[in-house]
Amino acid sequence: MPITESDQRTLPQVVAATARALPERVAISDGPVSLTYAELDAARLRAAAAFLAAGLAHGERIAIWAPNMWQWIVAAMGAQTIGGVLVPLNTRLKGAEAGFILRRSGARWLFTVGEFLGMCYPAMLAHEDLP
Repeated sequence: MPITESDQRTLPQVVAATARALPERVAISDGPVSLTYAELDAARLRAAAAFLAAGLAHGERIAIWAPNMWQWIVAAMGAQTIGGVLVPLNTRLKGAEAGFILRRSGARWLFTVGEFLGMCYPAMLAHEDLP
């Protein structure tokens, strides 16, 4: 399933097409977790359904402040599937920097990890005035 320069599909659309063509091929290998394209596509659809049920609207911004991990990919693709706009945050940002980006972007949704590299991400935002 080649992707050309003129390909206008989104990443979720490419994953869905690959899941149909090569369902058992490994899409993600993240430590002890491996997901085939079929499993990744199913996880993407579950995430999209959960976002819809929670009220995420098309065009709304969703921030992800987490390290590279399979859950990051699923959350991003789930949001993109229903038209969410991704605001990725670098894990090296401090609370004030992340807060600035969250305010400036208008992101109303934030997905993060509890701790990474000795930093507690929710605590870093505790004193930030967020949307």
